[in-house]
Amino acid sequence: MISSRAKAGFDKMVMQGLKAALAPSADEVSELITLPELRQPPESHAALLSIASLTFRMLIVLHFSHNDAMRRHFARLSRQTVEEMSEQSFLDAICEAGNLCCGGVNRDLGTVFPWVGMSTPNIVDSRCTAHLGVLQYGHLQHFRLSVTDSPPLFLTLCVSESEDLDFDFQLPDLAEQGTGELEMF
Repeated sequence: MISSRAKAGFDKMVMQGLKAALAPSADEVSELITLPELRQPPESHAALLSIASLTFRMLIVLHFSHNDAMRRHFARLSRQTVEEMSEQSFLDAICEAGNLCCGGVNRDLGTVFPWVGMSTPNIVDSRCTAHLGVLQYGHLQHFRLSVTDSPPLFLTLCVSESEDLDFDFQLPDLAEQGTGELEMF
């Protein structure tokens, strides 16, 4: 079982990661909310990223479509022009934004859990997300991020636990938080 405090902590981590990775600047985030459900995937594709520890598996699903508005948004994020963005560089920009979001969550999780690892992104058809139930999750949350001059972005968080989880996560003071260090394995 995942406690309500732990669920709130996971949500805070993901929301902080979304703001940092999927908006050109914090000033451009006009809305970031949780959604009770996504009946159908809002977009045609998804980038799947996972984070795992000894006690849980977390799947972060970034929903996207191959359309002009989405292409403009990810071109802005990756500091490219839409004209120079190939299909591969579009997917790379989505995966990089997903990695940045997941990396922030992974860093925050490291303050609570001693062993945490992150995967590389996988691109799938969004219909695959209809099968998240097979993961027997203890926590499922959907988010919508609205950014100035961009389409809304949707993300799903799915956490499956192997033992009871309870922790209290407080957002770190950004002035004290580093930008990240290179970690050698």
